[in-house]
Amino acid sequence: MEIKALFCFLAIGLFCRAGEIQADTRARVIFIGDVMAHQEQIDGARSSDLWDFSHQFRSVKPLFKDAMTVANLETVFAGEKSGFAGYPSFNAPDELALALSDLGVHIVTLANNHILDRGESAAARTSKVLDEAGIMWTGLGGGSDKDPGGPLVVEYAGLKWAFVNYSYGSNNPQKSRSISDDDRIFLNTISSESITEGLSAAREAGSDIVVACLHWGNEYQFDPTARQREVAALCVKNGADLVIGTHPHVLQPVEIRSSDRGYAVIAYSLGNFISYQRTTPRERSVILAVDVEKKSGKSAGISRVLVAPTRVSATGPSGRRKIIVVYAGDRDLPGADDLPEAELRRARTIGRNVLDFLGASDTAGDDGFYSLWDAADPAALPEGRRKSPE
Repeated sequence: MEIKALFCFLAIGLFCRAGEIQADTRARVIFIGDVMAHQEQIDGARSSDLWDFSHQFRSVKPLFKDAMTVANLETVFAGEKSGFAGYPSFNAPDELALALSDLGVHIVTLANNHILDRGESAAARTSKVLDEAGIMWTGLGGGSDKDPGGPLVVEYAGLKWAFVNYSYGSNNPQKSRSISDDDRIFLNTISSESITEGLSAAREAGSDIVVACLHWGNEYQFDPTARQREVAALCVKNGADLVIGTHPHVLQPVEIRSSDRGYAVIAYSLGNFISYQRTTPRERSVILAVDVEKKSGKSAGISRVLVAPTRVSATGPSGRRKIIVVYAGDRDLPGADDLPEAELRRARTIGRNVLDFLGASDTAGDDGFYSLWDAADPAALPEGRRKSPE
């Protein structure tokens, strides 16, 4: 199994020189849910023959500083000749990749049910567009189905991180047909064998933190399925420190449980980071932040888990809607878009319900994040106070 090695990525933490005592190392990794591109989002980003999606993320950009950010990309970049469109067969302008890079997204997961919407060639082009935008990706393999995409291994903040990514399947199953070797790709799919092998390779790479990103579960359900729980347990058993889920398009619980390496975080679904699905449960999400610490002479471990609630706001006339991701916490972020007071009140009400659902703290820190769990008090596990966010 091939391991993609990309070293010295954003290495703001430095390794010690020989003979010196290594200082404690701290880093933050951020996860966001589904990045979709419905037709209304594409229309809202168009200006003449150009597209600019950056304004859709500008309000929440301050939350992404000093962190490595991972997103689930639920569209493809098949090119303008293929026709830009949203559901059910997604294809977004390449400029969306540039906007994600500007936001601070460093890695995207591609193992999902929409990556083959326009076929293997479009999936291959998507990976090249991401490369050009400076965004790393995982979830696809090439060459043959016997050579699945291995872990993505990066170095960030003085730590080595490994990411594996699998999907339950695809809306457009692959077919045997003539295609160039350059365009041939294979989707990483969930199975006990693939997960076990992928996580084993991630650990063998000497990774400090291993992340399993899974596209799974039932759409629009607030509770994880028995299969999600089974796969999550398999991931933790086989070395995953973080298990991050997408696909249901609504928020599901976040759990912290003990593991052989200390503690593991399971986020069953982060919901939609951005979309044009306009029912309240699908308009909201959280930005999940995980702080990691490696003390001198010890293994790296999770030190804090935090969340920042968000909501997708859509205002204005059809075809020219202003669609933006809004911070739904009770603080004012610098540089946030001016919204009607009613929109702000709605966002904060929704944000509070989301925080209650997850069992987060009542007050945000200076960075806008709410505490969900802290290693200083590991017995205080998050306990949601509602069955579903209303």
